Amino acid sequence: MTQRLPLTEFSGAGTAESRIDRVASYIECHPEKDLSLDELSRLANFSKFHFHRLFKARTGITANQLHQRTRMKRASLQLVFNPISRITDVALDAGFENIESFSRAFRRAYGQSPSQFRHFPLWTKWYEVHGAPKQSKKFVEEFRNMNIALVDFPQTMVAALEHHGPENQTYSTAMKFIDWRREHGVRFDQGQTYGIHYTDPANTFPEDYRMDICVSVDEPVVENQHGVITKIIPAGRCAVIRHLGSREWMPEVEYLIYQWLPESGEQLGNFPVYFHYVNVGPDVRDPDMITDIYLPLK
Repeated sequence: MTQRLPLTEFSGAGTAESRIDRVASYIECHPEKDLSLDELSRLANFSKFHFHRLFKARTGITANQLHQRTRMKRASLQLVFNPISRITDVALDAGFENIESFSRAFRRAYGQSPSQFRHFPLWTKWYEVHGAPKQSKKFVEEFRNMNIALVDFPQTMVAALEHHGPENQTYSTAMKFIDWRREHGVRFDQGQTYGIHYTDPANTFPEDYRMDICVSVDEPVVENQHGVITKIIPAGRCAVIRHLGSREWMPEVEYLIYQWLPESGEQLGNFPVYFHYVNVGPDVRDPDMITDIYLPLK
């Protein structure tokens, strides 16, 4: 799990990029806090002028914009995926003083009120706001120091909901899958949750993008109105690398396929890349997410 460091534990050491990355991570871990430019620039050990320019160059947005986006993202997902939560509680949890200021900020961000978004979320607009931010990609040397394990994955039966179409509509599919889980009593802490990615959204026409949202089960799925079906993740050898943080951008996939694989002498298997979402649920924040990436091998 991503470690949350109090301000006093930052030394300001390291490269400019690493210092900015640490500040960005701190912002994403603490959306409820009031974070001033003075505080953040001191945290990065830069002057306010240089911090503002370096932060935007590194991330594509300002620190204040990242703070607001992080608040809005957390709140919007809470509204949809935790339907018993009160809007007032969601607003306070996101760091807003009252529901009026929250509603104004929410409508500016998504063009909908919190109540409208809860019942009929416009995911296309949501992805315009929260699509993967501009970032400098990690150097290959950083990945070389990460642990890549070779494992024998056991054959696993899963309940799967197929998604066909633009990536920015995957949350709509996820909502249907969560409805199925609730209806059939499959809790977030029950079974292992997977995503099977048949195509790469970066190299696929939106209408051709395909993935499955899955959870491991002990028995075949009964026919249901949500379209969830039984599938099998086959047994086989896999290379596994762990990603910590937001699942919107996981560059370890490209490293496994384009750097590690040619150097390893291994060959790709006959099953697509899949992801084990180690921790799931509406209360899991982006910086705390843990994802194991499986690359099937022959």
